[in-house]
Amino acid sequence: MIEQKAKVIRSDESTIWLQAERQSTCDKCQVKKGCGTGLLSEHVGRRFSTISVPKKHPVQPGQQMNVSIPEEALLHGAYMMYLLPILFMFAGAGFSRFMFANELVEIIAGLAGLMLGFYWVKKRLKNQKIAIETQLIEEK
Repeated sequence: MIEQKAKVIRSDESTIWLQAERQSTCDKCQVKKGCGTGLLSEHVGRRFSTISVPKKHPVQPGQQMNVSIPEEALLHGAYMMYLLPILFMFAGAGFSRFMFANELVEIIAGLAGLMLGFYWVKKRLKNQKIAIETQLIEEK
């Protein structure tokens, strides 16, 4: 399980909206002074993500929660978002290469395959139920 602390920003009868700070590994790296990614992360500053999870217990805005997601779900989502659209792009370009001799048609078919891949992944991930676990952090 991958865990992250998040703050409750609002809730209704069935949903809790949480705000979590995006984590970076640049703070742990020894070369952060000479690395472009480290310099960029210092310039951009802290960034936050907002997620919604099903409400299982009563919460108030400002409370801290621990959010857990299985590693398999994260790897599956990364595979879907990064690899499948590119495979659709290559399939579209390859299909048009064998059907037509025009390079412009090949480029257009590749871009159409890429867009189709993103659309298909969006529909698949939207209907997928990921077992995100939340636990209220006790305030001391």
